[in-house]
Amino acid sequence: MQNAPSVPMVPRPAATVMLLRPANPGIAVYMTRRSSRSRFMPDAYVFPGGAVDAADGELPGAFATAGLRELFEEAGVLLARDAHGAPAGLDGPALAALRAEAAGGASLATLLEQRGLRLDVERTLYYSNWITPTSEPIRFDARFFIALAPEGQIAAADAIEVHDGMWVAAADAIARADRNELTIRFPTRKHLERLARFENVEAFLEHARAREVVAVMPYDDGTENYGVPGGADAW
Repeated sequence: MQNAPSVPMVPRPAATVMLLRPANPGIAVYMTRRSSRSRFMPDAYVFPGGAVDAADGELPGAFATAGLRELFEEAGVLLARDAHGAPAGLDGPALAALRAEAAGGASLATLLEQRGLRLDVERTLYYSNWITPTSEPIRFDARFFIALAPEGQIAAADAIEVHDGMWVAAADAIARADRNELTIRFPTRKHLERLARFENVEAFLEHARAREVVAVMPYDDGTENYGVPGGADAW
């Protein structure tokens, strides 16, 4: 008797943030190395992000909230504003204390509300939607967002979920991966390739604001040789 065909796992909603700043030349993006103990992409360099939690709210608005929450938890960068629309004026020690409270299990949304702040989802730019192929045992329906690094904040990996945080020019990250100096998986590489096409952050943002987001689910031939339906530029 033949075995019944396996049913693909339902992808879990997730979000990631490409935190950008100018580089010379091009664009620098903040990346971290996932823990070697992680079930998903162990040891791979990625943009800060993770799964959407119930506390992030209802979809679709929860994606941006989740991305900014994960950015703060994993990289220590807080993109938040007060009731008047001004950037959160927390200094280094205050940010560190807030991060420690959030790491202890307290709701970030609640902690920010106590300080008269909220995550700056309105200024976070939705860029792309990638869905893990059906052949993978762990799947995510991930939204990629763009944010500019705020002045006065220092990004630092949390050393728990992620390690070795670094600012890197997109082209340099690709070159280092080609030399087997670091591991970059297919969706991350495609976004780095897109970033590397632009001379500066402003040009990339102009492109990002004009594009229409189309969901992309890569295909593979069973050996992790991934491709994008319709070609590499189709998304």
